[in-house]
Order: sequence, then C-alpha cells, then structure tokens
Amino acid sequence: MHRHSFEWRPDITPGVETIQTLACTTGCNTTRGTRVAMPSGGIFTYEGGIITGGQPDEDGLLIIPARINGVNITTINERAFIGSAYGSTLIRPITSLEICEGITTIGDYAFSHNYELTSVTLPTTLLHIGEHAFRNSNILTNITIPDNVLTIGESAFHYCRVLESITIPESVISIGQNAFRECYELATVRMLPITPPELGGWVFSGTPADLKIYVPSGSVEAYKAATNWNAWASIIVEASP
Repeated sequence: MHRHSFEWRPDITPGVETIQTLACTTGCNTTRGTRVAMPSGGIFTYEGGIITGGQPDEDGLLIIPARINGVNITTINERAFIGSAYGSTLIRPITSLEICEGITTIGDYAFSHNYELTSVTLPTTLLHIGEHAFRNSNILTNITIPDNVLTIGESAFHYCRVLESITIPESVISIGQNAFRECYELATVRMLPITPPELGGWVFSGTPADLKIYVPSGSVEAYKAATNWNAWASIIVEASP
C-alpha cells in the first residue's frame, strides 16, 4: 500500500475551480460543497481509505474529505491530528473541525490535545469514536454525537473541561471507561438508548455534583441496576416526555 500526499495549490481559487480529488459528498456544514480548495500549505496524507495526517487552513479550519483521488475515505487514523507536544505534526492549531459524510471511524487519539478546538461537526455515517479521540479539547463547549454511532472509546472526551451537555444516541452500545471523566462543566447527560449501553468505569468521575443523567421513560431501574451504571444510580432520573 502506498502513501500519498495531497497538497493544496495556492493557484486554485477556493470553491471556483474543481478539485477532483477532494469532495465532501453531502452534508458538510460549509459553502464549499463538493469543490474545496485550501490555502497554500495544507496537506492530507492517506493510505488507501485511511487519512493519516494533514493540516488545517490558515483560519484553523480542518475539513476531512470523504473522497481523495477517486478513493473513498472511511477512516481517520490514530494520532492523525494529535495536538500539543504529543508527537504532533500540526503547523497551526485546529480551531474548527468538519468531518464529511462517508467517514465511519475516528481512530484513537486522532484529535486529542487540540486545545483551541471550539467547533466539531461529525457525519451521520460515523460508527466508532476511538479512545482518547477528543481528549483535552479544553474549550469545546458542545458536540453532537450522530445517531448511528455504536461505540464511544475509553477517555474519548476526557478532560473536555467546559463541555456542558451530551446526548448519547439510541444506536450506542458501549461507552468506554473515563469517556467523560473530568468534564468539569458537564451538567446534563441525555441517554436515548432504552437498554443501558455497556459502560466502563469512572465514566463520569470528576463531573459536577449536580450532574443529572436522563434516561428514557421506563428505563430508570434498568440503568440503576446495570454494571457500572449502578455507581451513578443517585443521579439517574427519568427524562421528561
């Protein structure tokens, strides 16, 4: 398997000249549509259908494409965009992230330690959020987990210090240990699964004392009795109709 680099040319005007190699097929929250060009210096590297690295544009915006050079992209590799001093290759901080429809997997540590990340848009095709994927997103206040996500990995949102609320979609079957640990501003967790997902240990440790976990009508006792959920029984309440 060969590694390819895709370098953005400064002589191409964003949104005007077609970049055959890069396309958000649907749904990216951007006016660039299926024709995207970034300023000089932006690079994606990929192997087959896996994004292995890259750079945001000059404004800190990073759009992960679903197609490059005719290759469908499904996976963001582990540590692909890790920030800070943890082996990072980023030349500037990521402040806004948009992942295009078609991506199914975010690898372990893919976006961890991006301290200036303020906005994240995830695709409805996403199935797996890896371990430590968004750890230490220190100023991220909210994120929407799409409806088809199945697994949220260990420490996926650990130390997202100002994350205020989270809704877990009905599709989720497992949440890894420490997933929301030390989210100091987390006030509300809304669980949509009727059956409690598998839960790791210490998932909500270090969150506010008045945190509430809202679960579907008729599911309160099942959640309170389930492994590791029982540690949070006192804050599990039935969601309002």
